[in-house]
Amino acid sequence: MIWHRLWTFYLEQPGYALVLLGNLVFVVGALALAIAALLLRIRNDRTARHWRALEERWESRTVEVLTEVSPPERLWSLIARGDELRFLNFLLRFARRLTGTERRRVDELAAPYLDRVLPQLAARSPERRARAIQTLTTLGARKYAFQVVRSLDDPSPLVAMVAARSLARRESPDFAAPILRHLHRFGDWRPSFLASMLASIGPAVAPALRQALADPTFDPKTRCVAADALRELNDYASADVAGAVLDETTDRDLLVATLSLLAHVGRNDQVVAIRRHLASPESIVRSRVMSVLGRIGTPEDAGTLVEAFDDPSPWVALRAAEAMYESRNPALTRLADSDHPRAALARQMLTGGGA
Repeated sequence: MIWHRLWTFYLEQPGYALVLLGNLVFVVGALALAIAALLLRIRNDRTARHWRALEERWESRTVEVLTEVSPPERLWSLIARGDELRFLNFLLRFARRLTGTERRRVDELAAPYLDRVLPQLAARSPERRARAIQTLTTLGARKYAFQVVRSLDDPSPLVAMVAARSLARRESPDFAAPILRHLHRFGDWRPSFLASMLASIGPAVAPALRQALADPTFDPKTRCVAADALRELNDYASADVAGAVLDETTDRDLLVATLSLLAHVGRNDQVVAIRRHLASPESIVRSRVMSVLGRIGTPEDAGTLVEAFDDPSPWVALRAAEAMYESRNPALTRLADSDHPRAALARQMLTGGGA
């Protein structure tokens, strides 16, 4: 009977019937979504309570293992099949807070389960691949170094950078060469960041950096990063390499990076190579030459600094003034007392103690 009435209503008022039907469908759909959201929330809350309870059990037993109250096997017996990755994430939080013997024990606790992370390196999500690399490098020591080095070729630049940073944090020069070979992938990252990443490996990385700086087959940007890292390390042994680079390159950025390195570690016998760039068409190169000559130049360069005070570029003039101040060139005082167009700059340098 009710279906007959509905059909009759539809035939008599089809427009209203369609509106009512549409509203009914909307209400039913909204109720279905609300119920689905409620069920999902209940399931998530149940899962969260389960993991909290499980991690509380793990935590108490982990503390016992780290303090040598109980053997690792008692903790491992609590790890059910399928919970291995969650357990590793749990151990990561411990690893980041501990050092020394306790830190090594965390690695030992993770060792039986780390192979379960390897399939994550092929996951479709770059974030999951990056997480896998962090887990392996934090808990896996050198055992998984090969897999992490391979991740430098990952299609995602994010994953490749995570791999590079993880390898650099190992503080082992063995990984400097593969990182340097892949630096071209990180063109969007600041060179100063990349240099600091490499320098963080420590002084042992210097030979690899010198080799990269000296090698003309490397991308100039990579050689720039190597020069900046050597400067951060104050690697005096790189002075000869830097001098040779000045003789062979014409790349502006590489010249600037190499000159900056020589300003820190250079010697007087390298000023000949430096002077070759006094007439560079690039003002930034000329200004950097002034800075280097102010630190390692010979008395013969005093006149060069005075001439550079008249350079068309105000930046070159500024660096020349700084160089005269650093080298205690008496010409700076004469310029300050003269009617030179840049006499005010000389006076500021003398009274301000440098820019």
